[in-house]
Amino acid sequence: MKRGIWEAFKVFGPLGLVVGLVMGGVGCTTELHPELERDYQTQGGKADQLVFSDGTLLVIDEDLEVDEDVDAPLHSVESDQRDLCNGEFISMEAVEEMLILTELTDYETVYSIFDRIDRIAALFEACNDPWGMFPTAYRHITRRIIRAIDGEEIGSEDWSRAIVLDFAGRYLENLRAVLTNNEPSYAWKHYYYLADRSDVSRVRAVVVAMVTHLTLDLSYSLVAIGSTEDNKDDYFVLGELMIEITPDFIEDLRFYYDADAEAILNGFFFGEWVDGAFGADTTITLSYQTIRTKSWNNRWLIENGWEWMAKSEIYSAFWAIDGVLASLDASGAI
Repeated sequence: MKRGIWEAFKVFGPLGLVVGLVMGGVGCTTELHPELERDYQTQGGKADQLVFSDGTLLVIDEDLEVDEDVDAPLHSVESDQRDLCNGEFISMEAVEEMLILTELTDYETVYSIFDRIDRIAALFEACNDPWGMFPTAYRHITRRIIRAIDGEEIGSEDWSRAIVLDFAGRYLENLRAVLTNNEPSYAWKHYYYLADRSDVSRVRAVVVAMVTHLTLDLSYSLVAIGSTEDNKDDYFVLGELMIEITPDFIEDLRFYYDADAEAILNGFFFGEWVDGAFGADTTITLSYQTIRTKSWNNRWLIENGWEWMAKSEIYSAFWAIDGVLASLDASGAI
């Protein structure tokens, strides 16, 4: 057995190797659902500055100044102050604000990235727009990680800041794509498709978004910032921080989107499954720590010339999890 195959076998075991070999020809462009129904008819644009709906001003230049107090109250927007909503969807006016917020510069900091995510979440929340379920959760995760960086809870500060910037940047890039009628990744497209369907549980949709970010985006972020085995401990410390703030975003999801995700997210993040409520397939397939471990291992595959196998692993894992969630949704469990 060649060295590369042997190393892959050691990382993923026989089943993972077989899946990779069988699915090596499966690309990430397979169309599994129709085109998204929303059409904002815009290609976006740049602006030197923008006055937001809450009356604050963001100036976009190399002297970008953003409040570094991540403990300040989260942004909120009153939907009756400006015409931000079109029913329960964001309006073109809100989209124009988001296009600025998703236009990243070469001088971002973890604070400016958090500010962007926070403001995006607030715009979606003003309309109870289901596309905002993910940033509503993500703002809490990002804020907790920044607190940990500032509090020296993580060994490598440079690596930690780099992963926050690149990881969040991938979410913002895909959001910008969908807002400008361009093509996001297959996984993000599936989230936006599910979120807009009235016959799909919002809990299912938001968990799909989390799985998208953890399976597809995370592996490539780890590669992009040059992660090595020396960063492994910090990587898993960050994972524990995400678990820690789960109750905060569970409450926000319930408040803004009437999505009661507590039972399934407690199972996903903490492994605390309600006996018999979700079934054996769920408890095995939907495991936060397992997904994060696979993302770390997929980083190794991508770096060592086995990207096709990593893509197959990510693709098959994503749709397997989506299948479990679809079954739970159909049964009324979520």
